[in-house]
Amino acid sequence: MARKSLVGSNPTASAEFAKLEVMDPETSVDEKVLLTWRSAERLFKQRGKEFYSTIIVLGVLISVILFFIEGIMPALVVWAVIFVVWATGKTPPAESEHQITSWGIRTAGKLYRFSGMTIFWLEEKWNKTVLRVLLMAFPGQLVLLVNKEDEAKIKKILSDNRVTMQKPEPTWTDNLVKWFGEKIPLE
Repeated sequence: MARKSLVGSNPTASAEFAKLEVMDPETSVDEKVLLTWRSAERLFKQRGKEFYSTIIVLGVLISVILFFIEGIMPALVVWAVIFVVWATGKTPPAESEHQITSWGIRTAGKLYRFSGMTIFWLEEKWNKTVLRVLLMAFPGQLVLLVNKEDEAKIKKILSDNRVTMQKPEPTWTDNLVKWFGEKIPLE
């Protein structure tokens, strides 16, 4: 016995199904701004000549070793990284506006939805409070500087929107970077 499709057999039903739209619960209501703050776009620390001379000496040593092992390309990559460190160390960050809305976090003109966030935590670095949010998509982690007076509000808003406050355990790479930072001070 052949099955009949309800949509195919009834022309009025197919017209009704064609008009139906799937509504996303996050976009079905208007976006409301819950919190707005301004801060620097990234962490910034003024570095001295000793830091840059140490970086250059390490760059020369690493690039010479890589040149003899692999050729010119790895050495050029080392110098490209050194240039990025120098450029970000000499250029202070611009001020940026960040918003937490009813849909997610909006920063730099891009919306990161709550549904794409897994966990968040606040930490202190260079006497500034940093909000870190792990994302399920690119870029993987959202890093924002926050004002001290907004910490409690941010915790409440993110927790109310099913984002868990939990600092992840350090991985072996985190521990390795920390160990190198303690053993080989660049300043």
